[in-house]
Amino acid sequence: MPYRILIADDQEASRKLLRQMIEKMVMDSFEIIDEARDGEELIEKALLHQPDLVLCDIEMPKIKGIEAIREIQKSMPSLDYIFTTAHESFAVEAFELYAVDYVLKPIQMSRLMLALERGKAILEKKQPQQSQRANAFSRIPIRFNRSMYYIQVDDILFIEKNDRKSVIHTLDEQYSSSETLEYFLDYLDNRFVQSHRSFIINLTHVARIQTSGKSYLVYFNGYEEAAQISKQNIQRVQQLLDTPI
Repeated sequence: MPYRILIADDQEASRKLLRQMIEKMVMDSFEIIDEARDGEELIEKALLHQPDLVLCDIEMPKIKGIEAIREIQKSMPSLDYIFTTAHESFAVEAFELYAVDYVLKPIQMSRLMLALERGKAILEKKQPQQSQRANAFSRIPIRFNRSMYYIQVDDILFIEKNDRKSVIHTLDEQYSSSETLEYFLDYLDNRFVQSHRSFIINLTHVARIQTSGKSYLVYFNGYEEAAQISKQNIQRVQQLLDTPI
């Protein structure tokens, strides 16, 4: 299955050129799933489509590319991206964000090919690890009240970031942990989705979703407390709920 690319550039001609180059060079390895015209649209479409790789211009309207990537990383910390820009001055800042590559405009086909090959190599290294994690763990180890607990993944309703702690909600107990949400994502399979920067939810336990101001509350079977879904993630969550897991 080809890796999924999202192109972000405010210039239509640049987006068209990138599309033509990618489709000509690496059609079997990558597919372009959508395009974004500014930083706000990049955030929205990245959270909606969950691409494997983003080709991102830096100087874009509304929100600059680097700031948009920082925002996306809050919900998708493992996302890979290549910056495409006419400005050399952003290179240090881009690599501080662990960019796969930094390609200067005007883009040469050979240079883009090199960047995409780097991206492909990184994604291929991740793939077996992610597949293994999704199938290998039935329990998550956490330290709680001076003890080590092994929580059944099936029992987790949602995980909530609360100040510097993460709270794991099950029907029978709440466990507090100093681990980050990213730590738990390493143990969780495709039943789980990060619905908000502060919440991971188990789709198989969802009972209902209701609006709450500018975000959404999600409730679970047999449980009173609710988790949250951000406005940016609601469409993706609803699509996943409609898809067999």
